[in-house]
Amino acid sequence: MYLFLLYKALIYVYHFRLLFSAKKMIFTRPVFTDTLQDLVFVLNNHYSAGLGLACIVALSLLSLLGLFRRSNYLSNLLLWLLMLNLSGYLYATVTAGDYLLNQLLFFNIFFSARPGASPFFNDLKTAFHNMALAGIKVQVCLAYFLAGWFKLTDAAWLDGSAVQQIFQIPGYTSAILMSLPLWLCMVLNYATMAYQLLFPFTIWFRSCKIYLLAFGIIQHLVIAFGMGLFSFGIIMIICYILFLKYDDRSEAIRENPRADLENL
Repeated sequence: MYLFLLYKALIYVYHFRLLFSAKKMIFTRPVFTDTLQDLVFVLNNHYSAGLGLACIVALSLLSLLGLFRRSNYLSNLLLWLLMLNLSGYLYATVTAGDYLLNQLLFFNIFFSARPGASPFFNDLKTAFHNMALAGIKVQVCLAYFLAGWFKLTDAAWLDGSAVQQIFQIPGYTSAILMSLPLWLCMVLNYATMAYQLLFPFTIWFRSCKIYLLAFGIIQHLVIAFGMGLFSFGIIMIICYILFLKYDDRSEAIRENPRADLENL
């Protein structure tokens, strides 16, 4: 995730003139709420090219702290608020992936659970860490299930033509996707619906996990590179990392009974 944020910082630098300069293509207006919500609109309400550059530099530094495992609760909180500001300011350019990224950054605040001297606070940090981890997994499961559920109300998805129609939209497809035969598009259509509806229930089974994640990675790589929705596709793949390994200590002990004694 931190590598992806560094990539976004590079994109902001590359498109600085279009996004942050005096001749920017983004229209902004003040959004004052007189509440804590103002923290989300600092960039929007007090914008200048210098402030935009400062946000990009801060994004890079905070991401590097996380990448080299030097982040803490405060730095992760600032990173979350910073990305909320950038998303609010660049609202015309964001995708669903950016909104999901903001959710991940919120839960990421609680991942810096470094042990301290107090057993009580160590247990509290672990509890927040585990709740944040569960929160991200539930968020992904809800995203898939709701996406599949609403597809059941769409006639194009039900008759199997939705994927082919999507692949024919100029600007969000490629020559390879446009040339796919109808039968293959229909297979992908129903496979996508089944995947999204079943993912929240089957991802917890080890025997299903590898196949689900493999299908999902291929699907989101197509979305990222074939349809041009790079942020959304890559963010979803990043989320899969949390499903790759379960911390099942009891199973490890069954496989190696002496492991528990060796740790005493």
